[in-house]
Order: sequence, then C-alpha cells, then structure tokens
Amino acid sequence: MSLSSKPDSNVPRQRTISLRHVAEAAGVSRMTVSRAFKQEASINPAVRKKILKIAKELGYTPDTMVSELMTSFASRRSISYQETFAALWWPERWEKAETGRGFDADIYQGLNEGAQLHGRAIDHLVLTPEMTPRVIMRMLLARNIQGVILTPPPSAGIKAPELEWDQLCTVIVGSSLREPKFHRAQPGHYIAIVQALETLQARGYTRPCLLLRSDLEERMLHAYTAAFLAWGNPKEHIWSTDNPASTGLSHWIKRTKPDVIIADWEDWFQLIKPEDRACGFISLAVRDPQSPISGIYENSIRMAKCAIDLLIRSRLTHELGQPSEPLLLLTSNTWIEGQSLPSRKPESSLS
Repeated sequence: MSLSSKPDSNVPRQRTISLRHVAEAAGVSRMTVSRAFKQEASINPAVRKKILKIAKELGYTPDTMVSELMTSFASRRSISYQETFAALWWPERWEKAETGRGFDADIYQGLNEGAQLHGRAIDHLVLTPEMTPRVIMRMLLARNIQGVILTPPPSAGIKAPELEWDQLCTVIVGSSLREPKFHRAQPGHYIAIVQALETLQARGYTRPCLLLRSDLEERMLHAYTAAFLAWGNPKEHIWSTDNPASTGLSHWIKRTKPDVIIADWEDWFQLIKPEDRACGFISLAVRDPQSPISGIYENSIRMAKCAIDLLIRSRLTHELGQPSEPLLLLTSNTWIEGQSLPSRKPESSLS
C-alpha cells in the first residue's frame, strides 16, 4: 500500500481572494485598497466604506504578517527631503487651521500631506504685524526657501504681502487673492452650483432660492450668481448680505416661497428659522462627507495637495516670479446626500 496520494481532481479548489480581486471589484488601485485598511491613512471616507464592504462580501482579510513585514521595510527607508517650502497664513485663518476641523484645517492637512508625498518639508509662517515683507524675505533666504504657498485671506479686500516675488516660485490656494497672477488651485465654484442645480432639477425641484455672503461671492468672481441666473432663475431669488445674521431673511423666504434653499455656507441652516426650513436645503460647501447637510463637498484637502503639485512643477522648471501663462487647476466636487433634501417627485408625475 502506497503512502503517497494524488489530489482528487474532481474536488473544486477554493479560490483565494487577494487584494487584487478587491481592487478590481471596487474599481480602484491595489494601493488604495491597502490604505483603506489602515485607519491612519488619508482616504475618502466614502471610498473606504465601499472598499471595506466589498472586501467583506468577497471574504478578503489582510495578511497581517505581510502587512507587518512591509511596514518594517518601509520604516527602514529614510525620507530624503529635497527642499523646504513655506506656506504663508493670515492670523485669522491660522487660528482655525489649528483647531483640526473645517476649511482651514483641511488646507493645513492637505499642504502637509502634499509636501510629504513629494519628499518636501513645509514651514507654516503666520503673517503677524511683526512679519513684515522684509522680515519674511530674510527668513526665506536664510532657510533657502524658494517655493511659497499663499493660503486664502479672510476677506476679499486683503492683498498679498509685497515680497520679492521674482525670487520665488509661488502658488495660490483658493480664489480670494486675485493679484499677483500666480498659478492657482481652487474649487470649481461654477461647476459646483451647476452640479447642484442639475441634481435639484432631476429630483423635481423647480423654485430654488440662493443665499450668499457678499464677500465670499466677490472672492469667487460671482460664480454662484452667474450660474444661478444662467440657469434661468430670477435675480429676485438671490439673497446677498454682508451679515448672514441680519434680520429680514425670514420675511424674504416667506415672500419668495422657494421649494429648496441653496446656500453658499453650511451654517445658513442654523440661521434659518425652523418654520422656514419646510422646503429642502443644500449647501455648496458641505464641510464633511458624513455631514447631515445635503449638497456639495469641495474636498479642500485635495485642493491643497494640488497646489503643492503646481509648486513642484514650478520648481522643476525653475519658474520664478509671475508666470507668463498662469495655470488654473480646478478640483472636482462630490455630491453628499445628507438629510436636508427631502425626496420629491417630478412635477410631470404629479396628478
């Protein structure tokens, strides 16, 4: 009797589910799947949720031994920083950046992650009264910094510091600073409100109104107003104010009788009286993908990373001062379903 035996060819072999199978099913890269299983990794929450769901359905679990081995290898590789960049912040913005939540905190995170991705360090400099243009230039030259990011100012009337820009590669984050004419990364504001209007039309909303902060609208070159009017909505359906907490909004909503309120700011929802919220509400600047407010998520972290990408390009081409043809990089937006937009049947289906 032989002790050796051959496997039964009639018994089906169990398929081993790998990281590649999950990536193909989710339509993402294997690196993205790997990052989805790491809590500390930066990844879109919606994408992470989708990947984990597919992995569970397929029966995939990460190989802890392989993960630990790869982490060990990675920890032995020292990061060789090629140079240091500087991000210039206005004090009001910097205070919010340090809170860890909101637009400014996202910009801070995106700049740090973008610089690290390219093997660069980044110094954050706050434009206090003591930080005169002369002092800033002295600091930049002493640290051998030639790459600068200008973060958004707190209002439209603020101008960039008068530095010796012809000695620097500079990129602007956001749409607020119009001068000097540097490369810029900003959200596609016009595209965002068009996306919102298309969504509302598809869901049967026919009478929107628009709430705007006039300073923000000026910084965005009236992109929201232009798209809203181009869509065929009357100018009388736009409420623009310097002070969102000013009186008169409730009376205006009652007179306008909108079936949905479009706001340039998530906090408008709390400023509107409960009795005026019977209609739908969406924000064009939802702060978080998990927000209960419906509307557009701009993904400010990605925008800041794109600003770093533009700066890397300028450094590689040794582009100092104002470029002859400034690039404008518009980042895409994501629709957030939220809970503030009730379902509504199109008018054609109503009896």
